[in-house]
Amino acid sequence: MRPSSRGFTLIELLVAIAIIAALIGILLPAVQAAREAARRMQCSNNMKQIGLAMHQYHSTYDCFPPTGSVDFSGNSTGTGRVPQTASIHLRLTNYLEQRAVYDAYNFLVGDVFQGVAVAANTTVMSTSIPGYLCPSDPNPGSTANLAGGYNVPVTMVNYAVNGGVNRWNFGGRTNGTAWWLGGHPDYGTVVRIASVTDGTSQTSAFGEWVKGRSGLNAPGPNLVYAMAGYTNGGPVADNRICQSASSPLWDFKGEYWTLQDSGRGGPYYHVMTPNQNACSVSAAFGNVDSFIGVSSMHPGGANVLRLDGSVRFMGSGIDLSTWNAMGTRAFGEVIGAEAL
Repeated sequence: MRPSSRGFTLIELLVAIAIIAALIGILLPAVQAAREAARRMQCSNNMKQIGLAMHQYHSTYDCFPPTGSVDFSGNSTGTGRVPQTASIHLRLTNYLEQRAVYDAYNFLVGDVFQGVAVAANTTVMSTSIPGYLCPSDPNPGSTANLAGGYNVPVTMVNYAVNGGVNRWNFGGRTNGTAWWLGGHPDYGTVVRIASVTDGTSQTSAFGEWVKGRSGLNAPGPNLVYAMAGYTNGGPVADNRICQSASSPLWDFKGEYWTLQDSGRGGPYYHVMTPNQNACSVSAAFGNVDSFIGVSSMHPGGANVLRLDGSVRFMGSGIDLSTWNAMGTRAFGEVIGAEAL
């Protein structure tokens, strides 16, 4: 006589399912945390490569790369009077194993003229550089094509050069790592290692930001909010006014990586601490001023490359004065221990 087989009772099945669900609940966050840790490490490595490229450039030209060009009249739109408006990202491709991209770019004609992409450089403008993208921010950023009816995509960047603190609080002169060709006295101070008297280990070189969401205007680190002006009475007032801003201005942050514009291939600023609001008076082509800061999809802060080539993860709760001090190259501030 064959023994009868005994199946699971309903209670046993329910207990087994509950155990499996509990294990998934325990393991899934750990798996997600491990994946994010790997993405954050890759992001950090991308920035270290940018740091190495900046120092290779410095070894060749005895200065860090310019961010673009602003002429004596303040024009920065590349109308022919302004030569070499190419972003720092474009100038670094020669040192980031992207020599073909660098050689294909025509530095004499620029990128966008009167709101239309310059035909000679559309191939480069639509080329995505993997080392300029943070894997923790998978959002494509823009689904548009280049301005002017071209059937090639806008490409994006997650990393930006440090423009310093709000220059209007300090006589109108830029004070970070970014500097511009063209001879304008407020933008044209060449930045070399010797001019970084605050110390390269205490001065930011590049930061990361979250890309826009192709005009969706959903609140978050992707969005740039509108503000009335940059003269507000000092760093604390600048921060307060931007943080209270609520009207969307622009949701394409990171687009047009070859342009020198702030929020595109140009600078971020040490006005807002990590993951606070980003603000600007204008999002027009040629705008190089803003209160756009660093942001990330990494929990709790964002990666920052320093001029000595090191990368540190800076927490969102960093003191504002310490964050301001990290943005300037020669103001003589004392950096708080939280940033060291």
